[in-house]
Amino acid sequence: MAFKLQQICMRFALVAVMLHQVEAQCEDETCGVTDAQGPIQSSALLQVQKKENTFISGGEAPLDEAGYQQIAALCCHHEMSLFINRTIASQNFTVCDLSDLHGFVHWYDCTDDKYTFAELKAELASVPEQPCSWLGHADKCPVKGVNCFDFPPAPAVPPADSLEGDTAPMTEAGYAGVAKRCDHVEMEKYVRREIDNRNLTVCDEGGLQGLLHWFDCTDDDQSYQKLKEGITMAKSGLPPLCPWLGTAGEPCPPKGHNCPVVEEAEPAAHRRRTACR
Repeated sequence: MAFKLQQICMRFALVAVMLHQVEAQCEDETCGVTDAQGPIQSSALLQVQKKENTFISGGEAPLDEAGYQQIAALCCHHEMSLFINRTIASQNFTVCDLSDLHGFVHWYDCTDDKYTFAELKAELASVPEQPCSWLGHADKCPVKGVNCFDFPPAPAVPPADSLEGDTAPMTEAGYAGVAKRCDHVEMEKYVRREIDNRNLTVCDEGGLQGLLHWFDCTDDDQSYQKLKEGITMAKSGLPPLCPWLGTAGEPCPPKGHNCPVVEEAEPAAHRRRTACR
């Protein structure tokens, strides 16, 4: 009898030792991992750690081709914003419009944009000469053109030889007659008729309003032919790949990943990769 009790006690002691070993393994978070899985997970962890150690921020990358490509490989809007802001400063420019900066960054923030650092610098250098420039010099921002803001008020009395947008013929003479009014409301009526005549539908009202800025008055120096070309481009999305017109009765066409999206101002402390696509 004493021998049997001794055997039972030994078995309980053995079970206690085994439980203690299992608990020790659980403390370093390896429970449920087989021996075969251990080396694989360890290797993966080392790879992740190595990848983390090679990360460089857009606020620190060298301002050259290698640095640009390294940040573009992150496909991270925030990091490329940091990189481009530094490039702008190195060219003695200052940012006058944050929303335009973000729109610009969308075209350069990933490797699939297929740009180079030289192209980035060249386009930045051309911005101050554009009619809606968003870069200035030494904190002196340029005055934007009339088509860069809200529509100016229409004349109280329209010219006698002008035409209303909802009745003017869809011809060069008809467009010119509506343009004489310098009234974006009348030109919108006219443009929507052209869109309807093509069996198209407006998918983005902002795109339509942007087009009107360049066609609503005689001082825009446009024509009916150019208006039709602009509408064709708005359907195809070329060259910006951001179509704002679709075929009536069908789903609106998808937009490219670079289509303008206005972000909020960058926070003072931005955790890395929060804004990555």
